[in-house]
Formats: sequence, structure tokens, C-alpha cells
Amino acid sequence: MFATLTFRAVKHYTDRHTGKVVAVNRTGANGSMHPEAADKAFRYFVSCVNREVYGPKWNTRWHRGIQWARGSEFHKDGRLHFHALLSAPTADLNHLISRYAWHEWWYREFGRNQLEQPRSQHQVADYVSKYVVKDGQVDLSPNFGAWQPARPDYAVAPQQRDLVGVSHDEPTTGGLMQASRWEGTKKGRPSGHGP
Repeated sequence: MFATLTFRAVKHYTDRHTGKVVAVNRTGANGSMHPEAADKAFRYFVSCVNREVYGPKWNTRWHRGIQWARGSEFHKDGRLHFHALLSAPTADLNHLISRYAWHEWWYREFGRNQLEQPRSQHQVADYVSKYVVKDGQVDLSPNFGAWQPARPDYAVAPQQRDLVGVSHDEPTTGGLMQASRWEGTKKGRPSGHGP
């Protein structure tokens, strides 16, 4: 699965004691989420996906959860975002989770994102190599290379950006209910993974 993950500058939540909506600034001096905080957010996301797919003790299984390769990139305005490729050991990750549900989860917790199914092995190679060539930083999961990922399903499937009503300039802001028709019925919706 391809994932493009960005971070919103401010997080709003309702205080349990007062009932008031509180805004927390999550940015550093350059207007971007601190790289360590962004890394922690990404690892939390991966942990939640692993917990949904493989249960609470996913880290003790032979595969130690999904593998990922993540490229870090900065927008022209200095804000950090991630491009990641994630794969599961037991089956195509796109069949194990609902991309729409996890899209909503990331949007609620951190900001804009796009989760897509790769269409070919060539597209996967291009996606990863693009960030190496750009002099970006590429990080790998601790279990990267420990096992051969399940063969991805490259069948043409509806992509978030191709759905009617989804803005092509800002792929995750419009048409979300339209996207739910395609992916909202899959098993594995996240439940109760929020902080």
C-alpha cells in the first residue's frame, strides 16, 4: 500500500473535564511537526494497523508485523510529510484493512493523507526510488527484509484520486463519502485506536 501522510499544524480536542475545545500547536519553529514527533506518529499508525490485523501481541509473532519503507520529504514551505510503502507478510495489505477507514483515522489524528493500492511492480519501484534520488531520507522498518512480502494484488481497483467528487488538487479533502461506497464495506475498520 502507498501512503502519503501529512501533518496539520494544530490539533483540536475536547477536554474531558471542562468540555471545552482545546487547540494544541504541534509545530516547531519552521511551521512543521518536529521530525521525532512525526516519526512517533507514523510508528503509532503502523502499530495500530498491526494491532488490527494481527492482534495485540503482533510484535511477538514470527513476522513482527508489517514491513515499511518511508521517505521523508519537506514541502517548499518547510513542512514535513512522509511517503511510505507498507506490506503485510500474510496477504496483500489492501485486502486486510479498509484504506478508507485508516484514511479517516489519520485525517482525524494528524492531517491530510492518501492511501492507495499500487497498480504494478514498476510503480512500486518508482515510488521508492524517487525519494532516494531526491536526496530524501529513507527509513526502513526494523523487520525490513526479514521475510518476503505477500504478492500484491495489482488488479485495477478504484483509487482515492479517481473517485467522482474527489478533488485532484487536494486529494483527501473532498468526496470522502463517495470513497466510502468503494471501501467502507470492507472488514477491518479501526475501532477505538484513538488516544
